[in-house]
Order: sequence, then structure tokens, then C-alpha cells
Amino acid sequence: MSKAEDLVKNVSEKVEKNETATEELARIQLESARLQKKLLEADLEAKELEQQERQFNLKDLKGRLADRQLKEVQAQQKREAQGRTFAQEETTDRVNFAACSHRKGGIVSPRDMRALTRGGDEDQYSVIKHQMINGDIWVRCLRCRKTWTPPVKSNFYFRDGKVVAPKDGVFSQEKFDAAVAEYKRAVQFPTRNVMSGSVQCRFFTVNEAGQEIDGAAQYRENVKDSNLR
Repeated sequence: MSKAEDLVKNVSEKVEKNETATEELARIQLESARLQKKLLEADLEAKELEQQERQFNLKDLKGRLADRQLKEVQAQQKREAQGRTFAQEETTDRVNFAACSHRKGGIVSPRDMRALTRGGDEDQYSVIKHQMINGDIWVRCLRCRKTWTPPVKSNFYFRDGKVVAPKDGVFSQEKFDAAVAEYKRAVQFPTRNVMSGSVQCRFFTVNEAGQEIDGAAQYRENVKDSNLR
């Protein structure tokens, strides 16, 4: 082979090598571009899924808040309804208490059963008496269900005609004295019913000076909203 032919052969081999290197580079660049595209697509899909998750979480949160608000509204409506019911029952009780004679006797018929809730006309009273653990006597009418207990001063603070907490109202000495007088009369109601009783105890408490004092008043305060129903 002549030198000219060798030269041509070498040039041809170099060209082929250059073409192969160029093709390899192009292939690598293409694969890199494809991989980059897949990464971008995966990243986009992940962001879309994150967005969907946030939307679902937000929807779930809104649902829980809506349920909570609904429960609060229902609870408020229930409290208001109970308040109206209690107020109506209290009004009805006051009417029945005032109309009842608290006495035994009376005639009951299918057309007139008022004696069962308004009392009769005998000398004996239709009441039960119970001596509490501290010695106080509680009285309950068996007709109208009214209970007489020793009046507690904290129940006689008023504002706009309604009973309120002592810090929010004005004490009514007149109403307190009237309640005391009514309670004393109830304790003296004549009845053939035998008084029941609890085991008698003495209660003590400690005042601000650290001295031990009689705790009967504190006991009455603790049970002031109870009755014998």
C-alpha cells in the first residue's frame, strides 16, 4: 500500500471515529434529556398529588368545623329549650304552690281531680317531714310537691326582679324574713305522718382566723338548691 493510500485510510478512520463520538454524544444528550423530562414529569405529578392532598385535608377540616359549629348550635338550642322548660315548670310550680292548701282530705272525681294537687280541707296537713343530718327539718307537701327548707341568704339577692348571685344583686331582707316565717309555719304543720330522720352529725369549718366554728351554715349553703321531690 502506498503512502497516499495509508494517508487516506488514516483520514477515513479518524472521520469514522469522530462520527462515532458525535453519535455517542448525541445519544447521551438524548438520554439525558429524556431522563430530565421524566424527572420533571414525576416532580409535576408529585406536586399535583400534594395539591390534591391539601384540598382533601382542607375539605376534611371544613367538614369537621361545620360539624362542630352544628353541634354548638344544637347545644345552644337545647340549652335554650331547657331554660324555657325550666322557666315554664317553675312558673307552673309557683301557681300550684300558691293554690294548694297543703291539707289532707278533699273529694276527687273523674271530672274534678284538683284535690290531688291543690290539697283538701281537713285540719291535718298532707306533708312529710324529714330531719336532715345537721338537725334541720325539711317539709314536703304530698299534694303540690313544694319543699320548705331553712332559707339561705345567698338565695335572696335580686336584680330586675330575678334571683342572681350575691355579687350581682341586692339582698332583700323583706323577702328573706317572709321566707323564714313561712318555713317556721311549715315546720309546725300538724300531721299524722311520722317524721323521718338521718343520723345526726355536727359540722365544723375553719374561719379566716383559723378558728374552728360551727359549719351548719356552710352545710345549708351546699344543699340550698335541693328539695325532697
